Amino acid sequence: MSDSPNLSNDLARGRTHLANERTHLAYLRTTVSLIGFGITINRFSTYLIQNDEAPEGGRLLLHDASNAGFGMVVLGLALLVWSLIRYSLVTRDIERGKIDSRHRATTGFTIGLLLLGGLTALWLFTS
Repeated sequence: MSDSPNLSNDLARGRTHLANERTHLAYLRTTVSLIGFGITINRFSTYLIQNDEAPEGGRLLLHDASNAGFGMVVLGLALLVWSLIRYSLVTRDIERGKIDSRHRATTGFTIGLLLLGGLTALWLFTS
């Protein structure tokens, strides 16, 4: 009977590790989506410019869209690095038996994305 609390703790820690891994994998899926969509925007706008299929006066806007696509790729790579750091820190905390919430990092990254997205939208739609 003395093994029961220990087994319960091991199972709880295992579930916590698996939840951390699922969260990391969700970030990876988001990263792949950002990078893929950024490459698609970049390549399609470049294709339209090179084949003179850009709408009248739209070459500058397409060039800006190409830059926005590149920015999405960079943003996806930044999210990938942040996700790996977060995964490692949470894994370390789980092993120590002390989970620290990382509200500041999550809030900071969210506000950064909001600002970058808003600036990109302004840049693209006011050009």
